[in-house]
Amino acid sequence: MSTPTLYLRARTEDVSPLVLLSGDPARVKRGAAALEDGRVLNHNREFALARGLFHGVPVTLASGGIGAPSTAIAIHELAQCGARAIVRIGTMMGVAAPLGSVVLSTGAARFEGTSARYLPREYPAIPNWPLTQTLAEAVQAADLDVRLGLTSTHDAFYPEMAPELVGEGAPDLHEAWRAGVLGMEMEAALLFTLGQVLGLATAAVCLVTVQAQPHQLLEAEQRAALDGSMVEAALSGLVAYGAEWLH
Repeated sequence: MSTPTLYLRARTEDVSPLVLLSGDPARVKRGAAALEDGRVLNHNREFALARGLFHGVPVTLASGGIGAPSTAIAIHELAQCGARAIVRIGTMMGVAAPLGSVVLSTGAARFEGTSARYLPREYPAIPNWPLTQTLAEAVQAADLDVRLGLTSTHDAFYPEMAPELVGEGAPDLHEAWRAGVLGMEMEAALLFTLGQVLGLATAAVCLVTVQAQPHQLLEAEQRAALDGSMVEAALSGLVAYGAEWLH
């Protein structure tokens, strides 16, 4: 693609087959600094793009902002430029998963609206299993507290995930507890659904930084340390998956 994409402003030569996708552009900049020959290529609104080498393997880092609609834009544009495996890296509000644990979603409840524009809700939002398993092994090898299981994806942060922060009482987690939901976030179901439609391998790796009930936050210094270890492990797993499955 010689013409840059609309929002990421990416060209084919900017995007490797292996992509780590976050919501926060600052995470892209931090990640680029940790890569070999890493450099930020573009930053437009919530969309940032960087490229470099991890253990000699080309990888791309990108951000798509908060929530499913802008994440869909990023995924489409990455796929246009040659992405083949996309791993969401980010944070999550814990339900059954404890603070400080790293959750790998094995399926996401589709409480957001964007994925329904691609497939009816009867189709499950599930990640690529070989990619998820390889990531789980990498996270375990990094001595992190890894949890695999069901997650849920939402659109409305304050009404659905954190109503008590705006004076509307505690969230109703009865159904989530019954379903065994590990945590709540805002992008995974869209990623899995759109990955299925576009033929991409997808997975999500999230650090639990907030507990839904009772509302608690992970201490800042611990969060930074765990987040760094999680990103390193996710890159290791992504590169290992590429070596085994992408030919």
